Amino acid sequence: MRSQFLTLLCILTFLSCAWGLSDAFVSLLQTDAISETQVVKRKYTPEQQKDVPKQYYEDRSSGNAPMDDDPTQIKSLAIASAAYSLLTLAGAILMFRLRRVGFWVYVAGVVVGLILPIILAGFSALNISFGVFFSMLFAGLYWLTLKEMH
Repeated sequence: MRSQFLTLLCILTFLSCAWGLSDAFVSLLQTDAISETQVVKRKYTPEQQKDVPKQYYEDRSSGNAPMDDDPTQIKSLAIASAAYSLLTLAGAILMFRLRRVGFWVYVAGVVVGLILPIILAGFSALNISFGVFFSMLFAGLYWLTLKEMH
């Protein structure tokens, strides 16, 4: 019998993987449009400027860093994202069915999600694949549920 905790983890993983796969496929299908997208900075009126908190450092953890404008790199990162999402999805499906091997498939997906972008685009790709770090946390949470899988 699957615990509610494992069920919740799997459902959250399903949603995350669906989002990742859709994002990867859009990036693959519309690479040229994505490579032409420019960063637009918001302009504030003097009244709005009073309410904007002062920033003392540049926050790069939000995932809003601009994508590289190289279509080849966008495609390779999209392929890496799709591989990561497919492996973690397969692992989550297996764990949802209480198969212990699913944990190892999931971990393999997390490793692919960390290493493949670095191989394809260098260490600058880590800020693009920020969601992989949450997958590492989930791997630890899945580890806690291994005893109920066979």
